[in-house]
Amino acid sequence: MLIAHVTDPHIGLRTNLMKAHPGPDEAFRRALAHLRQLQPLADVLLLSGDLSENGHTQDYEALARVIGEELSELTERGLLVLAIPGNHDNPDMAKSVLGDLMPVAADAPVGRVCIHVERGGLHFIGLDTVHLGFAHGLLEEAQLHWLEVQLKACAGQPVVIFMHHPPLVSGIAIMDACGLIQGAPQLRKLVAEHGQVQLIAAGHLHRPVVGALGGAPVVVAPSSSHQLDLNLEPGAPLACRMEPPMVGIYRWTPQDGIACHFSHVNPFAGPYPI
Repeated sequence: MLIAHVTDPHIGLRTNLMKAHPGPDEAFRRALAHLRQLQPLADVLLLSGDLSENGHTQDYEALARVIGEELSELTERGLLVLAIPGNHDNPDMAKSVLGDLMPVAADAPVGRVCIHVERGGLHFIGLDTVHLGFAHGLLEEAQLHWLEVQLKACAGQPVVIFMHHPPLVSGIAIMDACGLIQGAPQLRKLVAEHGQVQLIAAGHLHRPVVGALGGAPVVVAPSSSHQLDLNLEPGAPLACRMEPPMVGIYRWTPQDGIACHFSHVNPFAGPYPI
């Protein structure tokens, strides 16, 4: 199975001060068009939040339009697309427009975009870390209990968890201050107890970052829009860079487990036989 991971498109973001930025819509379109070039094609696409910059209806309509235009052939061939919100999103508005991309579980905590879908022997569990009105994220007791129930229901089976705020400390102080400030220790315990969580996929940091939680790898994909400057000095200011965009490509099989790659969206010369 191939899992594609695109995050933080920030549709609606004004990028006039970002030199050479093609615009968030076009950047997202290019990322999805890149997925059509993969061999083999992806089976699942995860969109891990900050779908919109301001949570406006037209932003989600634009995002849905780009997905429809770029991925219609893939979805007709069985591509599963799943999305969860981030701190820039309006979850209710996102659900009302995106609908099928956010199949909220019937037993999800009230007001939460919690997802549990099985595909090809792998359980995909989406968590909603949004704290409305704040940049930071949290997992409150109700959602942690819901996750505990889901993990018990698929005991001994492989699971991928996807969420916006990553459960790790990156060392980018200004982003860690608005990271997952509640629920990470409890999440670590649940992941460790289950023992078959193959991957925790996240966004928010606008950089490729790899860590671990409860024995499972945590992989943060870079943004399809723009990246944050890698500055690990305490108190460093927030700044962005127009680094080449990438998408996460994660290969999973029951025999081999997970292997995570990042694929550049922009074309390069080659390949050349060697």
